[in-house]
Amino acid sequence: MRAVPTPLIGNLLMIITAALWGFAFVAQKTGMDYLDPFMFSAIRFAVGASCLLILVRWFGYKKLTRQGMISGIVMGVVLTFGAMLQQIGIVETTAGKSGFITAIYILLVPIFLSFTGRRLALQIWPAALLVMFGLYLLSIQKGDFSSINQGDIWVLASSIFWAAHILLIEKAVRKHDPLRLSIVQFFTCSLLSLLGALLFEDVVLQDIVTGVSSGWLEVAYASIASVAIAYTLQVFAQRSVPSHHAALVLSLEAVFAVIGGVWLLGEDLTLRMILGFILMFIGIILAQWKFKPNI
Repeated sequence: MRAVPTPLIGNLLMIITAALWGFAFVAQKTGMDYLDPFMFSAIRFAVGASCLLILVRWFGYKKLTRQGMISGIVMGVVLTFGAMLQQIGIVETTAGKSGFITAIYILLVPIFLSFTGRRLALQIWPAALLVMFGLYLLSIQKGDFSSINQGDIWVLASSIFWAAHILLIEKAVRKHDPLRLSIVQFFTCSLLSLLGALLFEDVVLQDIVTGVSSGWLEVAYASIASVAIAYTLQVFAQRSVPSHHAALVLSLEAVFAVIGGVWLLGEDLTLRMILGFILMFIGIILAQWKFKPNI
């Protein structure tokens, strides 16, 4: 993993990341039955970062400079806001709506990039719209937004930070060790989440021990699969995948969230959902396609 992955490998890593995140929606939602949002995130990211410490000896190729540490901390702060707003919101909304609203970062990433003067391929915009419409068909089953609640608003706010997080990663991995960047951002997120728990939640040690014991599977998946593996794969993959492409590929987490619901929870797979899948894949392929000008 010391070498920069090829674009193909980078996209495959992104798909794996999306799958791990998609199934994590189940773990995050059911995990709230045992722990409060801030404490759940504090434990989740602390365990994830600790797992990565073991790998530094073999896969870390360059110690972080002072600038690298700052980049990792900034990434961690933005990650904290994104994760916590989503975690708080998912308590009051459905997983499907949460997946759709979160994925608004698909449009925010190219919009943010355009403000920096960066020119993007013209097909990015229709590709993003195709993916968004596919997500709409996939996630909002009856086309009804009348039930929008406070949880939806929290999740919507999180999408701003997810977009910013993708852009920060793209910039940081050009200069610094991806594995060490991940560790710094995870420990930063864990400490900030712990601070949030101390400020806004009733922190009782016995309740935390009981919650972790009862929801150990949710904590383990959210920590190891979703944090230690998925977020780190994202950081490595973005060494070769541009941020606006990464946003589209990562939107597949909503697809895997639905697959998880069908597979693990016995939910129905409708024709509307299948059409949503198709539109999403068309959009992602369109974004990756390199058009040659006519000569």
